[in-house]
Formats: sequence, C-alpha cells, structure tokens
Amino acid sequence: MSADRTGTPVDPALAELLERPGPVTILLHGFKFCPLHEPSAGDPALRDPHRLVYAAEPEVRCGRMVSWPGMLERNGPVIGVGWPAMHRGRGTWGAIAGFAEVYERAGAVARQVARLMDRIAALDPHRRIDLVGHSLGGRVALAALPHLMRAEPRRVLLWGAAERQTVADAAVAEAPARTEIVSVTARSNARYDAMFECFAPGAGRSMGRGLDRPGLATLQLDDPVTEASLSVRGLPLDAWPQRHCHWSFYRRGGTGALYADLLDRPEFWSLERIRDLAIADESDAQSGLWQSVAAFFPMQGPRRA
Repeated sequence: MSADRTGTPVDPALAELLERPGPVTILLHGFKFCPLHEPSAGDPALRDPHRLVYAAEPEVRCGRMVSWPGMLERNGPVIGVGWPAMHRGRGTWGAIAGFAEVYERAGAVARQVARLMDRIAALDPHRRIDLVGHSLGGRVALAALPHLMRAEPRRVLLWGAAERQTVADAAVAEAPARTEIVSVTARSNARYDAMFECFAPGAGRSMGRGLDRPGLATLQLDDPVTEASLSVRGLPLDAWPQRHCHWSFYRRGGTGALYADLLDRPEFWSLERIRDLAIADESDAQSGLWQSVAAFFPMQGPRRA
C-alpha cells in the first residue's frame, strides 16, 4: 500500500497523521461497501464508507449508518480502510455467489492492511495500533495478522466476524504474541452466522458460535449475565428489541462506551476478565436482578400529607 485511491503517496499522509498523539485505530468495514462506487441509475445507493460509517456525520440517515469514529471517541488517529466489498450478481443467488467472491477478496485486502500497519510501525515504532472490524471486516483483521513483519497490534476488536473457527484458529496461532483479540458476538446475529456457515467458502462452524483460545476471548453482547456484569461495572447497554440484526454491534446504545473501554484499558480488560463477564458472582447477579426489578417497580417516595 504505497498510495491512496487518488494516487497520493501514503507515507506523507501517515507522517502527518502520526503527528497526533495517541493510539492508531484502524477501522475495517464489511460487505457491500466500496470507496470506488459511484451511485448510478442501476445502483443509486451510496456505498462509500468514508461518507457513511467512517464519516463524522454519515450522509445517509438510517439506523445502520452510525459514525464509528464518533461512537468510539478515540484519543488518537483513526484510519478508515475502504476496500471493494461489493458484488456484481443480482438476486438471491447472485448475492450468495457475490459474498463468496468478496470473502476471498478480503484475504488479499488483509495483506495490504498488514503492510499499512507495518509502515506505521516503521514510522513510529512505539505507537500502539488497534484494529476494529465488522463482519467481513473482521475477516480482514484476522487475515492480516499472519502477514505482519514489524507491527504488533495491541487489541483487535471484532464485531460479528464473518469467519470460520478453523480459519480464526490459524490466524490467532500466527498473530504477534502481544496481540489480544476480542470477538464480540450476539444471538441477534445468529441468522447471519447460519447463512455464513452455509454459503461462505470452506466448511466449519462460524465464530458467532463462540470461540475462546489463548489470545482470543468471546464477549456475547446480548447474554443476560454479561449485560448485568457490564451494568455493575458502569457500562450499561440499552435494551435491544430486534431478534435478528447484523448491525446491533454498533447500533445498540452503550456499545460505544464499552468498546472504548475495552480498547483504552487492555490491562484492566484482560481476556480472562472478559471471559468472566459471563460468569456472574452472587453480588453481580443480585445487583443485576435488583436493577431489573427496580425498572419495573420504581420505588415510591414518601407521601405528602
């Protein structure tokens, strides 16, 4: 990766970006985004991630389009990597074939992302790098790790990663020793995990079923025990009424503060502590239960005469 989409050399832009202190956060979008797409009569949708989820104010106002930089509120440089995640097919079968095509393309994109991280590490060896990827962006993040020559990302945050457990295992085994991966899953994403298992290249279970290995921990976002544990720790999540949603990972209220804390405090949020969120101790369970009861039966103040 020596130039951006306009042909401008990347190094001067990176050097200027790195003048800002703080960790570098690299964002990786998923399926159907493409920075090179121009709306037309045949496809009028806006698909450029830099004008949508990477923008401070997305140009399209709908529930799916949430500003990731605005939600995460990072204290350092943020780089939104745009890559061609569109497909050409039409209809259901065209989308299925197209997803498989984009899945394979994500592997090639990952090599470019690895080169970008290595270049950042060359320019500023002591700068921390974090990765955040949604869906196929999670595949890109994982696939980049074995190709790193110099960079050692501190934390990789995956939102509903579209990847198989066997492939993830191989990536984790070849990741830098200090890199920690947090795989965020949700029951509301189960339909999409099932479709991934049916139609993505290869065979095996998806990461959405849960995967815990040395160097990787799973956080199930809509597990009641995990929700109660997070609330006790000052990170409450808003209720999420939709049974099936692939975008709840960043649409749900409270997730931004959670992700920022996971990234900003990796020493506190060790992988072991993240795993333990789903194992409530008695005080956490009682506190979570009391909060639930209090929400339905608010206490009355003293009656005035």
